[in-house]
Amino acid sequence: MSNREPGKFKYKTNKEVRRKIDKILHDTVIMFANLGTGTPLDVGSKPEAKRLEVEMLDKIKDIDEDFYYDRLKIQRSEEKNETNKEQES
Repeated sequence: MSNREPGKFKYKTNKEVRRKIDKILHDTVIMFANLGTGTPLDVGSKPEAKRLEVEMLDKIKDIDEDFYYDRLKIQRSEEKNETNKEQES
């Protein structure tokens, strides 16, 4: 878990980080918008788009981990384990 103060993302304080993350998010949206169009930007299927989306979002995790978990609402592994334990009981 990050020791950073909540709400303090590199995304907010570093223009290069913001540019990189915005580009990844833009490319993800473009990919889904082009599904089924038969254009060069069409990845062919929704499962393939989902697979590529995970890869693209993982790049965001490498750039700004706090943004990845807190803004994209992706559960941290310890949160997933806790949720699974609650569902089992």
